Amino acid sequence: MNKGRDVLKDTFLNTSKQGYNQIPMPEQLNEMVNDVFNDYEKNQKKKEMDYMKNNVVYKTCNTTKKIFIRTGVSIAACFGVFIIGLNSSESFAKGVENIPFIGTVAKVLTIRSYEDTNEDRTIKAEVPQIEVESDKEEVKQAVVDINKEIEALVDEHIKEAETHIAEYKEAFLETGGTKEEFTAKNIHANVVYEVKAQNDKIISIVITSYEDWSNAYTEQFFYTLDLSTGDVITLKDVLGDNYINKANDAIRDEMKQRVQEDVDMTYFTEDEGGFVSIDENTQFYVNEAGNPVVVFAKYEVAPGFMGIQEFEIK
Repeated sequence: MNKGRDVLKDTFLNTSKQGYNQIPMPEQLNEMVNDVFNDYEKNQKKKEMDYMKNNVVYKTCNTTKKIFIRTGVSIAACFGVFIIGLNSSESFAKGVENIPFIGTVAKVLTIRSYEDTNEDRTIKAEVPQIEVESDKEEVKQAVVDINKEIEALVDEHIKEAETHIAEYKEAFLETGGTKEEFTAKNIHANVVYEVKAQNDKIISIVITSYEDWSNAYTEQFFYTLDLSTGDVITLKDVLGDNYINKANDAIRDEMKQRVQEDVDMTYFTEDEGGFVSIDENTQFYVNEAGNPVVVFAKYEVAPGFMGIQEFEIK
């Protein structure tokens, strides 16, 4: 039993490794995929079927589950590596764009990575780009416009980080600090993005710009696009006409629950400038479940130690 299972395991891992090692060569990816699967099917299919028939069908349910769970985990791991490649490498994504099921997965790519380091600081940035296949010109144009806006936003925050850190250094030295002390701070500034949801209906991205020396320079920007129309999705679109009351009730209930579950948590009262109500300008993203997640910046509704606060509206 163990010997047969090891054969299956080794065969699958060796096949996966061959495919993984060829990822940096996207121009040969289609040929590689075909070779791997053809080889696997020709040499292993009969052996696997015979083995499963003779050794698995008549075993207990628990044993059968273990075999398939382990195999499933291996497949999931390889698929995870595949998806990471799609979302982090433009060349890799372009190499697999003709594989049928990839069409609704490869939506966002990192088109440019930026890093600049000197003795005072390190600034890093990633520029995402949305890619959508559509017959509708309004959708294509909306994507073009958002991509331009995002790229300009990232470039702007790179320049702002350079300015902020230079001004900080000047003030630091003027108030008695030394260059060595400033260098020792090892300041970092980053502009990163996260894809919160991507499917054939919507895409939702959050851009975060932050500088680790100052909470004042942490900002987030939210882009949620309807892929059928090209329109930017609003909270009203997701929650309906009564979206304000629905979101307010959900946020207040969640705040109460969090405080009850953790005595260290606290939220500002209305008199202290805390949460009163959302409005049409409230920031949010849509998660993979299709629910809007309202986001409040650090210090906006709670003390700074609680960080950014998010509330899923179901």
